[in-house]
Amino acid sequence: MSGASAKREDAALAALLSRAERVPRGRVESYGPHPDQVIEWYAATTSGERAPVVVVHGGFFRPTIDRTHARPMAAALAERLNAPVVLMEYRRVPGQPEAAVADVDAVSDLMEALSEEPAVWVGHSAGGALVLQRAFDQVRPAVPTVALAPVADLRSAVAQRLGEGAVVEWLGDRTAAKPSRYARLDPVRLASDLPERWDRVVCVHGSDDGVVPVEQSEAVGVPVRQVLGAHHYDVIDPESAAWSEVVAAIEGVTAQP
Repeated sequence: MSGASAKREDAALAALLSRAERVPRGRVESYGPHPDQVIEWYAATTSGERAPVVVVHGGFFRPTIDRTHARPMAAALAERLNAPVVLMEYRRVPGQPEAAVADVDAVSDLMEALSEEPAVWVGHSAGGALVLQRAFDQVRPAVPTVALAPVADLRSAVAQRLGEGAVVEWLGDRTAAKPSRYARLDPVRLASDLPERWDRVVCVHGSDDGVVPVEQSEAVGVPVRQVLGAHHYDVIDPESAAWSEVVAAIEGVTAQP
């Protein structure tokens, strides 16, 4: 990533964090004993039976980046979609990717118990990887899924040192050292085994993303909505020009039979 691109992405994240300070926190509920095993509920504008939308934040799986920057997005989705939104926190432990995957499983169980309609899963960047893993989990039912600028091709992400090596730090080793771990977790590999689910999944990616290249989305095989001129954080910014594409993508997968 060039110096100018890095500065722009840093400024975009800082702006989101600043706005997040003015967004009331959702109702917090624990789904496990660890401090990071919590969700925040953002209520729909009116009562109804809409399926919940689960938002999984990014941050390259690093423990230092939590859900704070995703609060504006969660609040905006609850209002725009008139649906309950669940902003999910999860354990981000270097070398222990199974912790995050187990947390997605736990929240999946919770959503399935609460609603007859499948929850819509929306994830950004590293969270995009997690929602794609959920979408192509063979032991769970299909769910409508939108991955925003996802880290979808783990092998390529490691080779390109995306996030300054954050992906390999999260996974704990390189592909050759732990091939079975990559096989279990790599969204591209998982998606190739379940092409019948591709029509319930869409990626949204900015053409000018300087953090996660658009090729990461294109590698999955599902439809990709490429937003011209958009950068990495534009796809989670309710005030950006890309926001309408994100909302349309969510409404599109929700409308699928």
